[in-house]
Amino acid sequence: MLSMLMKTAAAVLSLAFILGLSACAEDVVPGIVFHPGPVNGVLIERQGKTAAIYGLPASASHKVDMVFLTHARRDVVWAAEELSKAGAETVAPSAEVSLLTNPDTTWDSLRTKRFHDYSQQSTKLPIQQFQKVRGVEDGDVVRWQDFAIRVVASPGYTRGAVTYILEAGDKKIAFTGDLVRDDGKLQDLFSLQDAIPGAKIGGYHGWAGRLGDLVASLKKVGDEKPDLLVPVRGPIVRDPGNTIKRALERIQAAYSNYLSIDALRWYFKDEHIRAKARRVLGPDVEIDWMPMAETMPLPPWAMAISNSRLIIANDGAGFLIDCGGQDILARLRQLRQTKPLASLEHVFVTHYHDDHTELLPTVVQEFGAKIHACGSLIDVLEHPADYRLPCLTRNAVTVTAPHTTGDSWRWKEFKMTIFDFPGQTLHHNALLVQHDNGQAILFLGDSFTPSGIDDYCLQNRNILCRDRGYFNCLDQLERLPANCMLVNQHVEPAFRFSPEQIARMRKTLDTRISLLRGLLPFDDPNFGMDEGWCVFHPYAVEVKPGGSAQIGVRITNHSPRTQTFRVVLNVPAGWVEAEKHTITLSPRAEGIVATALRVPSGTEPGLRVFTADISWEDHDLKRWAECMVDVIP
Repeated sequence: MLSMLMKTAAAVLSLAFILGLSACAEDVVPGIVFHPGPVNGVLIERQGKTAAIYGLPASASHKVDMVFLTHARRDVVWAAEELSKAGAETVAPSAEVSLLTNPDTTWDSLRTKRFHDYSQQSTKLPIQQFQKVRGVEDGDVVRWQDFAIRVVASPGYTRGAVTYILEAGDKKIAFTGDLVRDDGKLQDLFSLQDAIPGAKIGGYHGWAGRLGDLVASLKKVGDEKPDLLVPVRGPIVRDPGNTIKRALERIQAAYSNYLSIDALRWYFKDEHIRAKARRVLGPDVEIDWMPMAETMPLPPWAMAISNSRLIIANDGAGFLIDCGGQDILARLRQLRQTKPLASLEHVFVTHYHDDHTELLPTVVQEFGAKIHACGSLIDVLEHPADYRLPCLTRNAVTVTAPHTTGDSWRWKEFKMTIFDFPGQTLHHNALLVQHDNGQAILFLGDSFTPSGIDDYCLQNRNILCRDRGYFNCLDQLERLPANCMLVNQHVEPAFRFSPEQIARMRKTLDTRISLLRGLLPFDDPNFGMDEGWCVFHPYAVEVKPGGSAQIGVRITNHSPRTQTFRVVLNVPAGWVEAEKHTITLSPRAEGIVATALRVPSGTEPGLRVFTADISWEDHDLKRWAECMVDVIP
């Protein structure tokens, strides 16, 4: 009997494996079947014809005539790739058609655009070319069999996203893509980073900049009064009105929290911040801003030169903080010629952004200065091309004075102490300079302004965790010597936070974690805030035919629990020894799945883009991370 039960169970499991997730399929209405999966698939059958919404991840056995895509994200459209290859017509937003039909152009341009990148758009873009793509826009109606499928523009998760409205029987169904999921959550926030033209804010400074578009889209879809929302991820939403209401409330609470300690208020002033706030929070918004920090002039031994600072010792020796622009270099030459600067012995680097690093190799060559840095910043400075990060320079520089956090040393009449300082970016340092006269400055790069914290670019990897990211920085501020001044080189005066302001920033971040837990579908919100939690490293390699290169998928386990991550490398057969890997990481730990990539002899030169799937617990993200492999002659 036991043997028979085991055989029956095995047969059921085998059938489930063959059918994929189609065993969980459910009728939305008669003739429209929902197939849940990593990307949901919806089949519509009429008069011997079949259409699909999103794709068909659960089963490839159906002959599909038309497939509808709400947006052109690679981690979604993979589910429709085989349908396109088999001849199905693809319906997609006009604004994103070129991403589907011309992916090679996108990736060729990224070879150079990934350096000095200030637009900060997600690169989870298609790799496979789609055939027979029809572009649609707001108000269009696609007639398929006896259905009229209406197009509603719903930008937000992507710039050109749409929703499809279909009425079947007595039900109005909205296929909303990644607009909203579950009980009113968003898939992530980092995908929404963008410029806010109405507030004159560029992409780099646009923290979840498309939230205003997304809020408008949620309201627009809500006004349609649909009976059901069918998202691309997550279950069918059977209470659209309340789900949209909850999503709006969660978004607005999180955005209000963000604005209250926004460093950009110092740079762009109140009306610019109110302009971006109104898009999300409404016309009568009042922002509960933290009061500005106390400001004061720099002491005479610290000279402002553009977004650099120069410490000049009594004997005329110089210690420079960052060097990113020609104007800085010109001023250093002038100071040397007119004698206030006798020599430039050292350069401390606060972080890797090009406006702080572009001219470092020239300074080393011309002045013979040593380069100081510590922690993870060292590798980014020495190998910038290995990373996909904002504002990267191509100009690698050797850190000739590497440190560990907390190292102290004497230089002239100063005591220098270097710290790992993961504020504006994860890869960030700070330098405490204490003069023998009792004055002290913490040179903290771009991590704070008098109005708050510089976390406006989500791709900078601002980790929200009590002992990391800005929490770590706030802890360090509390340990500074009494009356220590703070210097951000983009801010002309020095400044100083009160204990009450530091406490307020910490409390605001604590509240933010709680708010984001309600908005994002993970056990830790950093999975939805930190796009760099799963990336290829190195991001780009050059290999000759017959050659090899080491690649890996680097994973940060933001979960409070130990997790086992499953990684599948999507590469041509024979290019790696094993395509499937697992790695178990303790809470907050980082690890890498490394492998040798071998390019077969005779491979045609050109750029290849490979991806990796990653899954853990009930999360399954296909084609999630990418790397660029340039096969060179």
